Amino acid sequence: MPKVSVITPLYNGKKYIEKAINSILSQTYKDLESIIIDDGSTDGSGELVKEKFGGKVRYVYQENKGAATAVNKGITLSQGDYIAFCDHDDWWLSEKLEKQVKFLEANKNFGLVYSDAFLARDGLLTRKTWLQSRKALPCSGGKEKCLVPLFSKNFIPAPLTVLIRKSLIDRVGLFNEKFSSTYDYEYWFRILEASIQIAFLDEPLAVWNSRVGQGSRRIRKMKLAQIKILREFLVRNPKFIKDHPFLVTNKFIKSYLGLLLGKTSLKNENRN
Repeated sequence: MPKVSVITPLYNGKKYIEKAINSILSQTYKDLESIIIDDGSTDGSGELVKEKFGGKVRYVYQENKGAATAVNKGITLSQGDYIAFCDHDDWWLSEKLEKQVKFLEANKNFGLVYSDAFLARDGLLTRKTWLQSRKALPCSGGKEKCLVPLFSKNFIPAPLTVLIRKSLIDRVGLFNEKFSSTYDYEYWFRILEASIQIAFLDEPLAVWNSRVGQGSRRIRKMKLAQIKILREFLVRNPKFIKDHPFLVTNKFIKSYLGLLLGKTSLKNENRN
């Protein structure tokens, strides 16, 4: 049985999927399985995976249901003690798994480890990392230390940078499928609420790739989802409002202001 299961949701990612899978299979840590969940691709990317990689990966097709559903499907099929994630248009540095597995093996009190990520634009590396670009400070610890920073700003650079014990997924549950592009942010709250310790490795171990053409509509959808995630967290944790009234008020003012500015930008796009 493999020690690590790597889940890759795939949707019309023919341009980048080969690079993503190669970065998984070329890891210095070899005790892994690569599970590709094709979420209804129509661009031939599924055929490319089967032709190029064959038995080296486990390829599963499903009708289009969204990234969170695809990731959950991969988790249910996984056999490893640890779960890692790599989207079809991102990729890893070669020692990503080796360093993270080594950390969790040596630190049994931590359930999740993450790192920073280099940024790329349409496959070309930029000068900043994910944390630098967002001016976010990473956090290591449990809910007492990390819930407030997480509420203020997401400091975990996507599932791409994470390695988590599968036993903790069994305990916390799968990703919430009603959140499409921000399902990870909602999950980090549940991880900390379950009193699970998280750890940050202070180096970029992956590359987060954004694509030209991801416009205002997508950003607005993400901002709306983030507001819903925060509201649901506060429903589960009403004491958080009493303990941090200024933070909560300020966060929602900024979030709704961002929505209004995004709406203006969207109107301008439609006029052009």
